[in-house]
Amino acid sequence: MSLFTVRPSLTKTRPPNDGHTGAMLRDALEALGIVHHVDKPWRTLSSEYLVCSVPGRARVRIHCAADPSARTSEGRLFADHYDLPVATLWYVGAVVTDDKSTRLVFHGFGDGRNPTASAGMQAGQCAAAVAGHFGLTAPEPEYTCLHCTRVIEWIEADGQGAWYDSSNWIGCVDGESLHVPEPLCGWCEDYGLIEVLDDSTDALKGHATCDNAPCVARRIMRRDQAERERQAAQAQAAAHECTGALCCPPF
Repeated sequence: MSLFTVRPSLTKTRPPNDGHTGAMLRDALEALGIVHHVDKPWRTLSSEYLVCSVPGRARVRIHCAADPSARTSEGRLFADHYDLPVATLWYVGAVVTDDKSTRLVFHGFGDGRNPTASAGMQAGQCAAAVAGHFGLTAPEPEYTCLHCTRVIEWIEADGQGAWYDSSNWIGCVDGESLHVPEPLCGWCEDYGLIEVLDDSTDALKGHATCDNAPCVARRIMRRDQAERERQAAQAQAAAHECTGALCCPPF
């Protein structure tokens, strides 16, 4: 079967452990609540795009460009596609065409020294750039209990907090166990860091920043949101006019 068989949706995208970009992009987009589907907009094209959309806005099309030196087992060049093997990835690109122009929303280049990490990083950055283009903010993460799989939330009470069932504020089904949130990121268990071990002794050498696509996307969105809030507060402070000696600190 050809690598680029037409797929009507992301349901046939290769699984994450298969080392392809489609699953990384899907997970990063879903982590930010971006609606997307697979589309082949023109029959003359040999590849499919990942199309992102919000009501009333021009669609953003994502594709992955293959390294010009990469070859299939038959010796053919890899065609650009949204679901490339990460080892062949050159860069991830996102383009929008509206009544103003056709322009890039995101454009990244791969790092040949570590193609898998580069693919995950680019997928997260691309998803964050698309979310920024659409003016979306990162949705509140939804946690499920590791024991009973119910949706749970952290409730503060009298200076202390606990995880409760979102529907009726009860414990796990046995009535005794406490809810425990399942990590959102299976790579770093939501710590944001991955342990780096020695190949021969398994000794801990240090830590590396997690570059799982959803983790990267959430990190970038939080950073950008904090920067927007900082700029808004700065602009508000600059526009403020004091009305008296006790208007603004220090008094």
